Amino acid sequence: MAGSKQRRRQWERRIARWRASGASMAGYCRQHGLSYWMFVRWRRRIERSGAPVSPLTLIPVVAATPRGSAITIRLPDGIGIEVEPGFDARALSAVMRALQVSSSC
Repeated sequence: MAGSKQRRRQWERRIARWRASGASMAGYCRQHGLSYWMFVRWRRRIERSGAPVSPLTLIPVVAATPRGSAITIRLPDGIGIEVEPGFDARALSAVMRALQVSSSC
């Protein structure tokens, strides 16, 4: 019995460290040599029991494209369309439809 409580506390600490790290669960497991599926199992078990867990950490996201510059739309077949600010949405829509028709032939 004492061993299972100790193991549970160990997994609670691992889960808390993972949450604080900001890493993905899979990345954290790889980095620390842990079984991903065992990690998932313990996380679910601990969360279902109502045990206090550390709050989620929000990670700020910064847009990769500065406002006002062009964006590129990549289609599955590798075609890229660069769209400048103030683009004509109807023209882009027509181009996209034309590309869909030509790629399905």
